[in-house]
Amino acid sequence: MNEDKMKKFLNISLLTLAVLSTLSLASCKNEVDNIFDEDAVIRLDKARAEYTDILTSQGGKWQLEYFCNEEEQGYIYLMTFSKDGSVKISGHNKWINYLNVGNLNSSAYGSDVSMWEVIADNGPVLSFNTYNKYFHLFADPYDIPSAGSAQSTTDVNESGYGHEGNYEFDIMKYSGDTLYLTGKKPTRSERFINMIMTRVSQDIDDEVYMNEVVAMADSFFNSKVNQVYINLPNGVRWIVKNGATSILKMFREGADEISTAETHNVIITHDGLSFMDPVMLDGYLVKNFIRQADGSLLCRDDHQTTMTADVLSSIFKTQSFVWRSEPAKMGGIFADMISTIADELKAYNKSTLNYIQFAYDQDLGTYTVSYNVKKGSVKYNPTYYVTMESAGDTQVRFTVAPEGDRYGEVYANNCPTMKQLVNTFGSVAYDLSANSLLAPVNMKMAQSGNAANYIIWILQ
Repeated sequence: MNEDKMKKFLNISLLTLAVLSTLSLASCKNEVDNIFDEDAVIRLDKARAEYTDILTSQGGKWQLEYFCNEEEQGYIYLMTFSKDGSVKISGHNKWINYLNVGNLNSSAYGSDVSMWEVIADNGPVLSFNTYNKYFHLFADPYDIPSAGSAQSTTDVNESGYGHEGNYEFDIMKYSGDTLYLTGKKPTRSERFINMIMTRVSQDIDDEVYMNEVVAMADSFFNSKVNQVYINLPNGVRWIVKNGATSILKMFREGADEISTAETHNVIITHDGLSFMDPVMLDGYLVKNFIRQADGSLLCRDDHQTTMTADVLSSIFKTQSFVWRSEPAKMGGIFADMISTIADELKAYNKSTLNYIQFAYDQDLGTYTVSYNVKKGSVKYNPTYYVTMESAGDTQVRFTVAPEGDRYGEVYANNCPTMKQLVNTFGSVAYDLSANSLLAPVNMKMAQSGNAANYIIWILQ
């Protein structure tokens, strides 16, 4: 074979080997891809089946801590998953009340049944795939009402985002009877919101449970006590306002409120309170709080940080507050004297006693104890003057002025026990206790050393 033919043969042979090699490599690559694709499908199908079993096992009842966006409070839902693909969803919030009666003036319970499924989309996804009127309302892009009527809407949602809520959730992991979820749809700020779903007893009655959540919220925050505190282990306090809205306005005590206040949304659960995101306060990271027996909140993250109102003596002395007590709210000598007062009023002018009131008179610059007395359609308020000082965080003392106002003196002459009851204030110290250290709207004032003598005051 001459030299030219030899070169041509070698070139053809090398080209043939290259083509065969390429085809061989391509074939191997396709086989590998098919193997991994098949493994991914198998793994995903297995995960779907596992999460379906997890959701429906042990009665299938879960509590979802649901957040729509970064600026709105969170909402609790109870969900009962059935193996037939149905889910019962129960909630209790003002938006359910809006759907039912057309206003946002109060919260209402609602429960609806729809369908669910764990689907595949780059991982297992919990999908509520048919409309549930009490859950999907947060995913509807309608304008959000700002007041009690359907005609009144906010300006910020005119673009049709609504609450920006999710109805499909990536399932991130399962640990300790808790599912960790992430909403598939981002908010307008491109934020994907993380949420948790916790297994609860299958024996729970949905409506009773949700009513208890609402009652828990009332025991945490009350609009009448608008300022409470986060007490850090290092002694620093953060002032918290607007707790009753679950959109907390927070700033360090002593700092300028206008320039330093932060806003954080929270959710009230059956057992406590959780921020949507962890919050760093003077080097302490806080997120989850659990209710204590005294009504305060204890941080579950460090077991040291607490949330309380001010000390009880300061709360009781707040000059803008008005406290009332009815005869049924008194015990011991106070109950006896109130009974005597009722007899004296009847004998004097056939009048009746509705309640007694403790308040601060801004014009006179002193505290007052007044009686609300009714005779026919006319009401009188015999009034007596006292000063009050704190004798500790939970104790107060009174000094009683020798005379009351004009009506006070008239009634004192004809119903002497009225003045006697007030004079009793000045004889001893009184210990204070409250229904809750976070929302102390029911204050019990009991005689030091003899707790049987007491008056329970209700903040108006």
